[in-house]
Amino acid sequence: MDQEFSGLGAAEAAGDGAGRAIPLTQLPTGTQARIVRVVHDHDGHWRKLSALGITPGATLYLQQRFPTYALRVGLSTLAVDTQLAKLIYVEPL
Repeated sequence: MDQEFSGLGAAEAAGDGAGRAIPLTQLPTGTQARIVRVVHDHDGHWRKLSALGITPGATLYLQQRFPTYALRVGLSTLAVDTQLAKLIYVEPL
């Protein structure tokens, strides 16, 4: 397994939604999704995402994809670049 993408969320480790999980970069604009996994990379970006509320089990709404990914998580609207968006795996609702 590639070490860069070795972090599993609890839902994916249990097999829940593993077949439907996609990177946030593939989610269509205007779609609501549940976060299944945040990849633990070597740079520790998952810590930043976790501090922003992007954790497995949270629900998000993708508002836009360009020039940055704007997502609503809870009552917050966040902007993440493509590099961070690739680390977030979601299951469309």
